[in-house]
Amino acid sequence: MREIVFSKKNIILLGVAILLLGLYVFFVLFFDKNISSKGYLYIGNYLIWEYKDNKFVQVSEFPEGVQTNDYIVYDGLEKKEAKYAQFVNNKWNFFGDEYSDIRIKDFRVAYTGLEDIKVADFNFELYDSSDDKYIKQVNNTNNEQEFNLFKNSLIKTSIDLDGDNNDEVLYTMSSYSLDMSDISKEAVSYIFVVDDGEVTVIAQSKKNTPFGIMDILDLDGDGLYELVVSKGVLNLPTLNDCYQIYEFSNGKYRLKQDCIIE
Repeated sequence: MREIVFSKKNIILLGVAILLLGLYVFFVLFFDKNISSKGYLYIGNYLIWEYKDNKFVQVSEFPEGVQTNDYIVYDGLEKKEAKYAQFVNNKWNFFGDEYSDIRIKDFRVAYTGLEDIKVADFNFELYDSSDDKYIKQVNNTNNEQEFNLFKNSLIKTSIDLDGDNNDEVLYTMSSYSLDMSDISKEAVSYIFVVDDGEVTVIAQSKKNTPFGIMDILDLDGDGLYELVVSKGVLNLPTLNDCYQIYEFSNGKYRLKQDCIIE
């Protein structure tokens, strides 16, 4: 009789263990998506970020073959869905069900495993003479060659960065030149913003580290755009270059995340 009772105990314990295991698997698969999936963000063709511990960590190698995931892809400002991604001939290609062509003509951003990301509507412009006063406020150089380098490198765009429903003008410029014999002093680069005629320098760097605006996105869903910035790209971009995130927070522009390479 004791042997029968003992067997029933084992059966009950085994049943409880199976039930608990089943509940755990159900929880992981259907509720805790952070455990079962990873988040990736592709910006242009040379920046891949994996989202880890509330930070975007650069992936330093292109994935091989075809990646299968539920992707959101921005073709310009148009949002599309894709099932497959493949990096071929130095660019990302995205496909729908059964590898159907979803015709991405102006690829900006793709992501999987992340909350909704909003892309800004903006266009880049080059220098015009109205920018002279802002260049002088940021760097009042007496070197004509250096001033011309700032003018020739200057890129700007109008965008509301501080959430006041009025556009600011965002600038990048640099005195870096491939032929540094053009100027005698050390090169310097800037990101700055002009708001109602007032100039605010967001970041400054020296040596061979010019800034470039990769894209302008709302990464965290707070309604304000972050700047995705390259730092030190001198020719063609690579996965191992430095990419940063800047934001407007508590009335100031600040570096939210410096480059983090896996």
